[in-house]
Amino acid sequence: MLQGVRVLDLSRVLAGPLATMILGDLGADVVKVEPPKGDETRQWAPFVDGESAYFMSINRNKRSIAIDLKKPEGREVFYRLVEKSDVVVENFRPGVPEALGVDYNTLKKIRSDIVYCSIKGFSVDSPYATKPAYDLILQGMSGLMATTGEEGRPPVRVSFALFDIITGLIAATTIIAALYRRKETGQGAYIEVPLYDSSIFGMSYIAMIYLLTGREPRRMGSAHPSIVPYQAFKCRDGKYLVVAAANDRFWKRLCSALRLGEVCEDPRFATNPERVKNRDVLIPILEKKFQEKPRDEWLEILEAAGVPCGPVYALSEVFQDAYVKASGLIDDVVHESLGRVKQILYPAIIQGRRAEIKLPPPLLGAHAKDILLEAGYSEEEVEKLVEEGVVCCKK
Repeated sequence: MLQGVRVLDLSRVLAGPLATMILGDLGADVVKVEPPKGDETRQWAPFVDGESAYFMSINRNKRSIAIDLKKPEGREVFYRLVEKSDVVVENFRPGVPEALGVDYNTLKKIRSDIVYCSIKGFSVDSPYATKPAYDLILQGMSGLMATTGEEGRPPVRVSFALFDIITGLIAATTIIAALYRRKETGQGAYIEVPLYDSSIFGMSYIAMIYLLTGREPRRMGSAHPSIVPYQAFKCRDGKYLVVAAANDRFWKRLCSALRLGEVCEDPRFATNPERVKNRDVLIPILEKKFQEKPRDEWLEILEAAGVPCGPVYALSEVFQDAYVKASGLIDDVVHESLGRVKQILYPAIIQGRRAEIKLPPPLLGAHAKDILLEAGYSEEEVEKLVEEGVVCCKK
């Protein structure tokens, strides 16, 4: 869908590389422009035969070139690439793009209709402009950690960099919108996507409940502030399942499946508002009931009764799930060092097909020569750039 779009990806770590991987999955030619030592996530554990699993998760469908942008000759190479590109994505600290000569004001003189996306921790005009913005910090500052976990227990971090992912999705969406506008108007765009803004946006109804009511949300573990029962329950075998009785019809089905007729008729639990009000009475009753059978037996009973439910999977179970195995969501690609490696594909299904993996996550500088030749350099010029350390090519 984005065939013919050229993206120069100066970003590293997660939010930017995720955004550009999405663009690559959708057909764009993404050139990952790395420093001579590479994206730092290439050095992040765990490793599989010397390759970082972290790096491998967010850098497919890209070509790699390593350019020393601190050298004037390196900047000239980058400018040659900009001439034939549509999008530039970066997530440098404030002031670094200007110091390297890769800021929007410089690049739009080279390509006036360039779409330039800058991902920052905080808006460059804010009091926090220079503050580090690792996802852990954002999980704390967004209110997520204060609303996750259980009352009386320490704050809990979501197990992955949730707000980097959300920011990457917002960046990719906005870039595509800017490309659509450019097609209509011929105008480029400067896009700034702050991680902190994205994290607060990502808090969605939890943040809105506070804004509308002025009440701090409780820390409720797996439970929901507005629906009861809507949470995880431990079963006899120590495994957990989740039940989502999102309306009174499902509540009655749950009572029938659990054989809790008296509980269903209790006026304290007759409607969802009453169940929310009396959750501290109801939940212990349900917890005790779920201890009577193992997880999978309860799932059979609940699904037969039409109760929305599901298992709390370990990751090993996720990839054995019948849906996942049949979905085509997991595919593999041949990597130059590792052979066949698995990848989780872009989740949208377009015209009945999933986006293809055209390229595996690249080795550092793996495509430098081809990229330079496409930019109009001769073989001799490429060799000179490599010899002078301006560009690093895969050995």
